[in-house]
Amino acid sequence: MAQRFDLVILDLDGTLVNSEALLVNLVNSTLTGAGHPPAPPSAVAAAIGLPLADVFRRAAPDAGPAVIDALCDSYRQCADAAEFVRQFTLYADVAETLATLRAATVRLAIGTSKGRATTLDILTHCGIARHIDAVIGGDCVERGKPHPEMIERARALFTAAPRRTLMVGDTSFDIHMGQAAGVATCAVTYGMHEAESLRQLRPDFIIDRFGVLPQLVGV
Repeated sequence: MAQRFDLVILDLDGTLVNSEALLVNLVNSTLTGAGHPPAPPSAVAAAIGLPLADVFRRAAPDAGPAVIDALCDSYRQCADAAEFVRQFTLYADVAETLATLRAATVRLAIGTSKGRATTLDILTHCGIARHIDAVIGGDCVERGKPHPEMIERARALFTAAPRRTLMVGDTSFDIHMGQAAGVATCAVTYGMHEAESLRQLRPDFIIDRFGVLPQLVGV
C-alpha cells in the first residue's frame, strides 16, 4: 500500500491522552472555587477542545468577560503545574503507533487548544515528545478550533499539501477544523464526543483504536 499522508496532525486530549475526568474536574473545581455552581460533567466534556475561554463561557453562561478571564487564569495556574501534568496517561497503543509512523518518516504535529509549553510538558511526561515534530498550541494561533488556522500553520511548517495531510481527533471541533482546512479527517470514537455525532459529520475515516492509524496512513 502506498503511503497516503506525509503529515498527520493529532489532537491531544481524548485522542492521545485519556484526560476527560481530569479536565472536567478541574473546570468544575475552578468554577466552585470562584463561587459558581458546577456545570454538568457531560456538558463540560462536550466543550473540551475549544479555546479555554469558550469552555468557561459554556460552563458559566452568565459570567461576564472579566469573570471568564479570571476563571481561565485560575484554571491555568493549576493545569500548568507539574503535579497536574503528572496525572496524564496515554491511551493504549499510542506510544507504539507514534513510533511506527515516525519511523516511516511521517511528520507528526500536535494541534491542541492547550498552551504549547504545557503540551510539551505532557508529551515529555508521557514519553512521546521524541516522536512529535511540532506542537501548535492554542497560544500559537489567533483563532482557535474549529477555525483552520492551526492546520494551516502545521501545513506551512512542512509544506504539506492538503490531500497529503490528515487531521485526527475525538471532537466535532477537530473534524470541522480539518474539513475547513481542506485536509483529510479521521475521527476517533473513544474520546469525548459520541461516536454517532462524529459519524454524522462524515469524516474520511473513523477508528475505534488508535493502533490502526498506520493502516490508514499506509505505512
